[in-house]
Amino acid sequence: MIVPLLRRSPVPILQPDQAWEQGGSLLPVAAFIADGELLLYYVVRFGQRPLDNVLCVARSADAVTWRKPDLGHGTNEVMRASGHENGWGTFLPMSILHEPGEPEPQLRWKMLYWDRPDPKLTAGLCLAGSADGLKWRPLYERPIITGANDAASMVSGRPELKTPFGHGTHLIHQQTFKHNPRLPVERDNLGKLHRCISVWQAKAFTEPFVGPALILEPDAEDAPDLQFYWLSASRTPSGGYLGLLHCHHTIDQTMDLQLVASEDGWSWRRAFNRQPILPLGPRGAFDCGMVVSPGAPVEFNGRVLVFYHGRPTVHDGKPRFADDPPIATGLGVAEFDSGLFKL
Repeated sequence: MIVPLLRRSPVPILQPDQAWEQGGSLLPVAAFIADGELLLYYVVRFGQRPLDNVLCVARSADAVTWRKPDLGHGTNEVMRASGHENGWGTFLPMSILHEPGEPEPQLRWKMLYWDRPDPKLTAGLCLAGSADGLKWRPLYERPIITGANDAASMVSGRPELKTPFGHGTHLIHQQTFKHNPRLPVERDNLGKLHRCISVWQAKAFTEPFVGPALILEPDAEDAPDLQFYWLSASRTPSGGYLGLLHCHHTIDQTMDLQLVASEDGWSWRRAFNRQPILPLGPRGAFDCGMVVSPGAPVEFNGRVLVFYHGRPTVHDGKPRFADDPPIATGLGVAEFDSGLFKL
């Protein structure tokens, strides 16, 4: 089966060109169609100033030319960090869901993010709600999950299906660890811990998430240094699930994306013979070291768009090509044909 990638950005499509974005890098979080246009949520991340991380929005009629709207306060910002040092991780929105059928107006937009709302507690996965997707309110004064780490995504469940945790309305897929003494460890920062994907499930969005249960890990057909870093799961038009599986290669520290599919969000099958659907860019490109895509693909003008963060450095922060001149990171978009949603 041929990967249906039609084109990808040769250069970043969005720049940190506002005063509150200077010095930051842009990571896409979610994309929607609103009033016939693309509405893109992205987080501005500051490596040396993580408390300044901020979630913003941009709009486009063609995925090429973007504008950053003034939301009434002189910026396009929609949410900032709590202001407390995280210890592990930084303020990081990961998933945004729009559920118009939600009976509670303030929860029709839902967000999963990492933060430390209470300085007396550890950082963790947090939830927020919004009536319009622009004004957000944290649901709780503490994280709902504090274990493992911040590579996670949230997706609506299929309440009609019974899973090992019973019936549920929402799932969280999170990176967890498994001891593996055979791992190559030349450059990786976790030693003998193998990154895997586990699931949490809630009977309702405002009820506790139960988990984690290990559901996806590399097998004997994978390279010994392959680890599953992040699963960005989303619903397809047919009602199933699609997942962007972030594949971390510990020997050279690169990361690319494979595609997985599921009927229930628990049992996943690998697509396209485990080939990357979004491989690394060529040497010298902004995305030649890592590609990261937390958000769900979106169908627009007959194409499926995957927004991603690309960088020329790898997971341990070193340039993939040490002799090359410095290259800035960037936010790109990959276009696929609509068959991507029909696995």
